Amino acid sequence: MKIGTVKISQRKSRSDRSGQLSRLGVCLIGGLLVVIILIGWLFWNGRASIAVPKRQAAFLEGIERRSSARLSRLISESYEDRWGLSEEEIVEGILDVGSQFMTLIVTPKNTEIEFKESGALASVELTITGKPVGPAGQIAMRTANQLEAPFVFTWEKEGWFAGSWKLRSMDHPDIPDDLYGYEPGDIRRAMQGNFE
Repeated sequence: MKIGTVKISQRKSRSDRSGQLSRLGVCLIGGLLVVIILIGWLFWNGRASIAVPKRQAAFLEGIERRSSARLSRLISESYEDRWGLSEEEIVEGILDVGSQFMTLIVTPKNTEIEFKESGALASVELTITGKPVGPAGQIAMRTANQLEAPFVFTWEKEGWFAGSWKLRSMDHPDIPDDLYGYEPGDIRRAMQGNFE
């Protein structure tokens, strides 16, 4: 019995080449479509009317979770307020006071956001609830809940994408310039027995 030989051609037929070209075209169109959707998503989420409320909510959630990483991502490196606090100091202060709560819930109400050329001002009344673990937490919660005017958060866009909205400053007209004598880290230092 004789087995026949099969000759394999090294040439690709026209249908093979056109199939490869059509697959390449589909991949290019698909990649282009993904890029267009991504740019549209970044543009849509970068709009102030959408981005600022999201960033404001994320900031309040960062306070509740007492997350230094989240707060640092949301606060501008050039943060400054009338109390003279820097970005690091405001994060330290939030974490310091937050450490006095087993659970902490920050509830915004009557939120109004005013958009300006340079950014946005969010006026928010805040209610603090939760389970304080010591007298400092009880004092902080009582003091915050007695404030009648809203907090004012100043947001600025530092880049072109949605995540570039950063907290530039915050203020409350009823909180005195000396912050009731508090300095960021006071509670932590007191807990460690350092009363200087």
